[in-house]
Amino acid sequence: MGVCWGVMGFEIQEYLWYNHEVSSCHAEENAMFSIEIVINDEWVTPVYEHVHHGRCFYAFEQARVALLREIGFPNDELLAQGKVLVISGVTARYLREVKRGRVQVTCENPVLNGRTLILTQRILNERGKVAVEARIESVFMDQNTRRGMHPPEDFARAFLDWPKG
Repeated sequence: MGVCWGVMGFEIQEYLWYNHEVSSCHAEENAMFSIEIVINDEWVTPVYEHVHHGRCFYAFEQARVALLREIGFPNDELLAQGKVLVISGVTARYLREVKRGRVQVTCENPVLNGRTLILTQRILNERGKVAVEARIESVFMDQNTRRGMHPPEDFARAFLDWPKG
């Protein structure tokens, strides 16, 4: 499935699904959703010649929005239903500079903990090395009441099942 459009200085080239080995106490297979982004001059802070750390979160957002579309819950449809998916927590580690060129932005390891949706996200540089890794927590908010709500059951099922294919 190929898609290409320009957004704030980069192009999303295509969506990629692939499997890889995760090393931990127990090696296990982990499905990963990924988009490829071309980082151009508009993204780079000239004095440092790399992407400012805050702009990395925009790339993470683009991957999450693409994942929502892929699992059948485009953001605009959620909004039309009065549901807003908002970020409630972020933890990030910056391991390498994000420079001009092609990078992969991933969504991995979906977890649902009560009302909180948790994703691990990474930006991989052109050599496939992790440049930035983050844990992003989100919650659904009812647009009318402005209060948190449990994810709709069909959304929760799709969110947790997408790695299984």
